[in-house]
Amino acid sequence: MNWEQFGYLCRINSSSQLSKSDKLRLSEKASLSIYQGDNDDSELAKTLVVGVVSQDEIAAQKSATYYQCLPKLINDFKFEHKGWLVYLTFVFAFFCLSSLLYQLFVVPAFVDMYSMNQQHDHNIFDSYFRYWYVPIILLFLLLSFILSAILKLKNASVLSELKPFSGLFKVFFPRKLVKNYETLTAILFFPLSSVNSGVTTTETKHLYECEALGLNAQNEFEVLLQQQLKQFNQRAKYFINKLIIIYGAVIVVSIYLFVSAAYKPLFMYGEVL
Repeated sequence: MNWEQFGYLCRINSSSQLSKSDKLRLSEKASLSIYQGDNDDSELAKTLVVGVVSQDEIAAQKSATYYQCLPKLINDFKFEHKGWLVYLTFVFAFFCLSSLLYQLFVVPAFVDMYSMNQQHDHNIFDSYFRYWYVPIILLFLLLSFILSAILKLKNASVLSELKPFSGLFKVFFPRKLVKNYETLTAILFFPLSSVNSGVTTTETKHLYECEALGLNAQNEFEVLLQQQLKQFNQRAKYFINKLIIIYGAVIVVSIYLFVSAAYKPLFMYGEVL
């Protein structure tokens, strides 16, 4: 179920004019298939729909009214990253190709040249070329993590998973970013809670207080969701930018070491001549 389908179901369940049978009829798969959003199916959307339809009719109408704003908010705050990553990856690919060609053709040529001049010093090549593959492996692992992080954050920004930062992902991602998503999901489940139990965030406590004092908490619910989605998007971009800076720095250092080591045998051969 995507978020457009979720919004459609919320509009159905929030209606006080439709009978229960009418709602069931309009909720059939044939009707749902008409609503095709830009995002993939969402585990979180399915969970929320199950929560709404499991309530009694009055509570379901109220919850569905809260959730009608979700599709628009998600589309407004989708995480998208465009920057230096593609350029740096091209540089990395060129660096890999250069290193490979140097090992295959240049290093054997230098070995032959030193052999002809009766140079048997096996240390003529810097230790860099004994472990030339190490920077490439490190860069590949770093690039893989960055791509995985971008994909994970993109899915999280459209609320496709209930717990996207579980396991190792919770360790490698910034605590504030993970906490931001936890707060976001806590707010999302507010309409499904009839009592103030198990509330762990300041935002949900505030919503319960607003509702208890007679304020229309639906408006505050939308504002807080918008705020959390915006913060999550900003923190996600900041985190990815930091990773890309590290990625670029490692590429620069690797290229510097490669060039320095590549010219060393040439200078040494000049001294021999």
